[in-house]
Amino acid sequence: MQHGMTTPDLPNGDGIEGDLLASVGRHHSRTGALALAATEVVVRRLQLGGAAMVWPATADHAEFARIVPEKARAFADAGTALIDQTARITGELVRLALDEASRGAAATVSVCTSGSPAGLVAAQADAARAWLGQWLAGTSALLRLTLEAQGAVMAPIHRAATANVERLRA
Repeated sequence: MQHGMTTPDLPNGDGIEGDLLASVGRHHSRTGALALAATEVVVRRLQLGGAAMVWPATADHAEFARIVPEKARAFADAGTALIDQTARITGELVRLALDEASRGAAATVSVCTSGSPAGLVAAQADAARAWLGQWLAGTSALLRLTLEAQGAVMAPIHRAATANVERLRA
C-alpha cells in the first residue's frame, strides 16, 4: 500500500467472524434452554396451584412464597448486568470513534501530500480499503458485544429458572 495507509485484516473464520458465530451459537443455546426451563416451571407451578385450590391444607406454601422474591432478585441482577454491559459497549463505541478520527486524519494527510493525481487516487483508494476493513471489524465486534450483553443480562434469569426446574423436579 502507498502513503503509509494500512489495511487491517478482514474478518475470517478464525478471527472476529468466528467469535461472532460462536456468540450466535451460545445465544441460541441459552435462549432455547431458558424457554424450556421457563415452560417447565410454569407448568409445574400451575399443577401446584391447581392442587392448592383443591387441597389448600396440603399446598406447597414455601414454593408459592419463593415466586416473587426469586424473580425480583433475578431481575435486579439482570439490571446490574445491563448497566455493566452498556458501559462495555459504550467503551467499544468510543474506541471505534477515536480510531475512525485517527484514520480520517491520516487519510487527510496522505491525500494532501500525495503530490500527483495518480498519488491522490491511490491515497483515496488506500483510505477506502482501510475504512471498509475497519467497518467490517467494528460491526462484527459490536454484534458480538450485543449478543454477549444479551447473554449476560439473561444469565440471572436463566439461573433462577433452571434452579426452579431442579427444585420442582425433586
